[in-house]
Amino acid sequence: MKNSILSTLVRAVGLGMVSGMRSAMGPAFASQYANRHPSRQLKGSPLGFMQRENVMRGLQTIAAGEMVVDKVPGIKDRIAPGVLAGRAAAGGLAGATLYQASGDKAWRGELIGAAAAVAASYAFFFLRKYAGKKYKVKDGFAGGMEDLLAVGIGVGATAGK
Repeated sequence: MKNSILSTLVRAVGLGMVSGMRSAMGPAFASQYANRHPSRQLKGSPLGFMQRENVMRGLQTIAAGEMVVDKVPGIKDRIAPGVLAGRAAAGGLAGATLYQASGDKAWRGELIGAAAAVAASYAFFFLRKYAGKKYKVKDGFAGGMEDLLAVGIGVGATAGK
């Protein structure tokens, strides 16, 4: 039991971080995980929609679009209050889905995912600004590197069972 709890904790933190980097990507990976590993605990819960294939495909499409929109000048900073709240909600949704699917309490995953999303939002916001100033990296390039990292974390967080 401890291994599965630790595994779920690590997954929730990972997808929370991904949500802080790209808000729709955390829930998209959580839904993909729920579709690959169907759970009776998830199906019978208010989060059961995350186990539907059309929800997974929709979230994946939104996440792909977000990677493009992120590079557009004039988009609000991820640490602006409203935007940050959305990232926290996305991280919370991803974490709650994973915890509910594992038979644990969804609220625990929600808190973990939301906290990780907020922390990652700030960390990657300032890291991207720092890279631009210190290394003269263009924002679009830094955003592309962040996309790759977010996808890598998402894949790692949802690997295996």
